[in-house]
Amino acid sequence: MSQEKKNKIAVIGHTRGIGKAIADLYRRKKYEVVGLSRSTGYDLATDQEKIVSKIVDCEFIVINAFAGKGQYDLLKKIYSEYHHHYKKVVVITSTSGTPQGKDEDILSADYNDYCWHKEYLIQYVNDLQEELFNKPLSVYDVCPDVVDTDMIKGMWEGLPKLKTKEVADAVRYCLEAPFNINKIVIQKNAR
Repeated sequence: MSQEKKNKIAVIGHTRGIGKAIADLYRRKKYEVVGLSRSTGYDLATDQEKIVSKIVDCEFIVINAFAGKGQYDLLKKIYSEYHHHYKKVVVITSTSGTPQGKDEDILSADYNDYCWHKEYLIQYVNDLQEELFNKPLSVYDVCPDVVDTDMIKGMWEGLPKLKTKEVADAVRYCLEAPFNINKIVIQKNAR
């Protein structure tokens, strides 16, 4: 009896927050989830080569974890290695990387570093999408506003927050739509 081939998705940063919601969603859809994070021995900041070798047979890839310029470096390596392969890559950016979304009242060096890296990543994804126009590799930008995760505890208390499941649904939409969606910016309704 032949065994049915199982679809595979790699989720970089899969143990908490947005990444966990994406991994859980695709497990429910019966995908094989390849979870890559520090807790499983894959540090986004230092292990790009190791990560790239683990995603070779994954149809979908989600770069979620934040580690300075780690998302950017990994995306560059994925492009270099797989630009002639049929793969779909979703990069989780942030509205904090846009002029409209950056909170100028927060003076923390960590927050400003986060914003700068997300801005740089957003620009790289835009440039890459033009480069990939006639190639089989597709790259999508899912750009959420404030998401209710441990990362933002104590911040933006008065603002409505997206649920991690809502971001996971936006990722699913990008990966499974029969057309390309270059970028989705998602914000929670105030009502």
